[in-house]
Amino acid sequence: MTDPAVSVVLEDDPTPLVLSVGRTLRAGARDPESLRLMASLRETVVVKSKDDPQAVTIRFGEARIGVGHGIASDPHVVLTVDLADGFAVESVDGAEPDAPLVTKVLRLLQPPLPHWRDAASRFWEMTSRDPGMPRELVVVCEEEELVLGAGLPRYVLSGEAEKLARVLSGTDLFLDEVYTGSLAVRGTMTQLSVMAGASLKVRFHA
Repeated sequence: MTDPAVSVVLEDDPTPLVLSVGRTLRAGARDPESLRLMASLRETVVVKSKDDPQAVTIRFGEARIGVGHGIASDPHVVLTVDLADGFAVESVDGAEPDAPLVTKVLRLLQPPLPHWRDAASRFWEMTSRDPGMPRELVVVCEEEELVLGAGLPRYVLSGEAEKLARVLSGTDLFLDEVYTGSLAVRGTMTQLSVMAGASLKVRFHA
């Protein structure tokens, strides 16, 4: 059976949360099971932050998912989430917390992580031509090493598989993980700044 095609369409001039939700849904669209869930939904869902006024409305339709800022007047369910904890749900309005719609939407907001090698390759594909990027990115995971590009200057990024996958896919913030020591880097401060910008590009536009 052929997987359905679903496009994620963002509003014009999207807010950071709209961009973040859009990236997350597009990541899910690369996972066959998540893609089938997307194609099965026809509801309107609001996702709002527990800590501030940020909110988005997701309208699921046939072959199309629309994402815009604010709270719709006609949602089927409203999810209040912790944005700092990967859309972890704090409360649900309009349905039981274990209702099928809630379960499906949470699955889409927390898609499976790609393999760290796949995440690194996609990261490099999106950012390698940006101004200031190193000519060679070396990603090290335990005893494995992936070399992307060739030449100098070189930048080295190392860490555990899950953390590399989360950062390189845009799920977690690059600078946060470097400063907490979850990732180790070898390069200049200028390169650190450039890599941080590249990480944000992937986080909001992948």
